Amino acid sequence: MRTSTTALLVTLLAGAAGGLTGCTGGSTGVTAAPLATAPACTAALAAAPATLLGRSRTPLPVAGTAAWGEPAVVVRCGLPEQPPTTLRCLSVGAVDWIVDDARDPWVFTAYGRSPTVEVRVPASFGSGSAPAALSLLGPVAAALPRTARACIG
Repeated sequence: MRTSTTALLVTLLAGAAGGLTGCTGGSTGVTAAPLATAPACTAALAAAPATLLGRSRTPLPVAGTAAWGEPAVVVRCGLPEQPPTTLRCLSVGAVDWIVDDARDPWVFTAYGRSPTVEVRVPASFGSGSAPAALSLLGPVAAALPRTARACIG
């Protein structure tokens, strides 16, 4: 399903926020994606903001990653292109995202990009943080090469 507004995302994620806790910061649990050192990821991560949701960027010792705050919002670049899926798909700006909000952190994976990038947003940040994070990190995903895949709308 294609959604062009972030208001729907806020509504959809609001119910998932209760009772969840954030992920740990630093490099705990963060591993490099298979294509993390691809030149496209290096260029894409250069578009990452210095601050995100009022939190400063925190260095991670893992290739192809960036993080902000504690608990951390984490970006991981270098994943293979995502296959078609039954998970919800939405558009924020010029980027399509696959939404996996069944766990904490919520995981948003850019769709129709190769290599692609995922954004992990701790549920403890609240439902309004996810669309804001995706909007601010859209330039990272948009810097990656497009493929023929897109959200169906």
